[in-house]
Amino acid sequence: MNTPLPRAYWCHTDVDGTAPHPIPADLLTTAPGPAVTWIRESVRWLTPRLDRDGFHRAWAWLGDHRGAQAAVQILRRGQPYAYELATPAAHWRWTAYPVSVLPPPHHHNHHLPNEHPVRSHA
Repeated sequence: MNTPLPRAYWCHTDVDGTAPHPIPADLLTTAPGPAVTWIRESVRWLTPRLDRDGFHRAWAWLGDHRGAQAAVQILRRGQPYAYELATPAAHWRWTAYPVSVLPPPHHHNHHLPNEHPVRSHA
């Protein structure tokens, strides 16, 4: 009997245009909460580098805690979640993709770590 592979979440940033370096590194996590937290922290990292309009749009999105919880539910359903922010210098897209992962071969226990709750930062 084939058992399904455990699910993980690959988080990635795409930038079209001029971007500060380094952009946030990709992340692979075993739960949707940390994936959404990674997106939110990456957006927060960018906010001091934004023009006034982009700054306000980013912070309005960061303040939407129900939206963050909805993003976790979207990922749990196996769908990707993305947040996009257009600025005069660049178009940013942060995406979390559900992916299947193979457990390390040297472990007999195929359980992945439990999910941590979504932390929001004001």
